[in-house]
Amino acid sequence: MTSTDRGRGIYFLLIILKYMIKTSVNSVVLLEKRRIADYLEERHLSDGGYFFARVEPSSGLDTYLAVKTLNILGAKIRRVNSIVSFWKNEKPDDLFGTFLAVGTLRELGQPAKAFDKYSHRLSGHLKNDDTLARLFSFSISANPKLKNFSHAMDYISASGKDLQDLFYLTVLSRDLKAKIDRKKIIAFVLSLQNKNGGFGNRNKSHLMTTYYALSILNALSYSAYDKERVYGYLSRQLRNFDYLEYLFFTVESLALLGRPLTEVDDIIQFIASCQRVNGGFSRDRAMGIPTIEDTYYAVKLLKTCENYSHKIFLK
Repeated sequence: MTSTDRGRGIYFLLIILKYMIKTSVNSVVLLEKRRIADYLEERHLSDGGYFFARVEPSSGLDTYLAVKTLNILGAKIRRVNSIVSFWKNEKPDDLFGTFLAVGTLRELGQPAKAFDKYSHRLSGHLKNDDTLARLFSFSISANPKLKNFSHAMDYISASGKDLQDLFYLTVLSRDLKAKIDRKKIIAFVLSLQNKNGGFGNRNKSHLMTTYYALSILNALSYSAYDKERVYGYLSRQLRNFDYLEYLFFTVESLALLGRPLTEVDDIIQFIASCQRVNGGFSRDRAMGIPTIEDTYYAVKLLKTCENYSHKIFLK
């Protein structure tokens, strides 16, 4: 056997071994729903909310994401009344807190009357000159001024909110039936799209901004934008991912576009490597403590991958 033949043999053997290893690894990626649900419920505290560090007071964000994740898993949520009481005691007075409270109660299937006070609170946000919400609520003014949008853009750039506040306002206005100027919000979001297809202020695209831009347009049932350019941007981002949240923003943005998802096996492997011994997930495979936020990202991604591939990754 010549050295060339030997080299070819080793080359083909390596290909076969790589395929066998990949197939073997992929076949065992089946994560336990119960284990993840137990991680979340272990962080349900006596004040009614959830917090990944398991010390009171609970976090409003963790409470919302824990309930949302348990619903995705199809797990029974324990002590529903205590979660409702948590929000009654919290009385959020800002846009973000109101979004979390309403989102949690909706995930819990609370009756319509439970949202009355939040409808009044949202109206207060819309009329308050000091809140970002007013900058987008042109329907409450008889003579809206376009300069408010400039103020809003400056605020987003300075605070790094990445369209999150506008997303909260849009979803709350839809769910609580408050009036906002749909056309101007759409125009504002579209003005943030850059040449590379992504969204971001000052011609710098960001995955988080792109995700919230698409989420806002989706919440407003608007689809007449250049999806192919966005798809190109997201496809390039999918080639390299180091952290769970960046993978989440990329994959979920692709889902909002309704475009195909490639590299599902690699995505699942990455997610599985982020799980820790207590059942929760951290933001990367090498280090980091598990959090409720990262666990939500992981579970939502797993479900999205199941929908794309028609395979089961959660048992």
